[in-house]
Amino acid sequence: MIIRKVNDCDIELIANLYIKNWKKTYIGMLPNKFLNSLKVSYGIQKWQEYPRKERHMIFVAYEDEKFLGFSACKEDDEINHCLYLDSLHVSEDLRGKGIGTKLLNTVGNYAYKEGYKCMSICIVKGNSNAKGLYEKLGAKHYKDFIDYFGSTKSNSEKLIWDNLISFR
Repeated sequence: MIIRKVNDCDIELIANLYIKNWKKTYIGMLPNKFLNSLKVSYGIQKWQEYPRKERHMIFVAYEDEKFLGFSACKEDDEINHCLYLDSLHVSEDLRGKGIGTKLLNTVGNYAYKEGYKCMSICIVKGNSNAKGLYEKLGAKHYKDFIDYFGSTKSNSEKLIWDNLISFR
């Protein structure tokens, strides 16, 4: 498996995976009306702009020529010297093979090398698969809060890795 920084050729694959995963993962956690409104064109716009912003990074994972998943990160808006893991997505049929762990470790190592003191992620309450993976890899509860996706409200939780040494 190769994990590398994103390039323009990856954006449509990222957008398709992002929208597909949101529509499947968040059934019962977010309103169907919101999930049904998500379009690949929105994903393309979001992920095309993302790496062009200061202190934003996307990593992609491939096996041979097959796209496996991606992770995206930026500075945390709330916690000083903290890198925020904004997205981590792996194709559903490839989960459980360590791809998400390797993408997460890549972001953690990047955070460590860039001098961040910690790393955070926010999850929608009820996303127990993601929470389980993050806690298994050392994340701890930071806070519960209400998050908004546009005008869609969600009960969410922020997790934090307060020690990045394990990622180096």
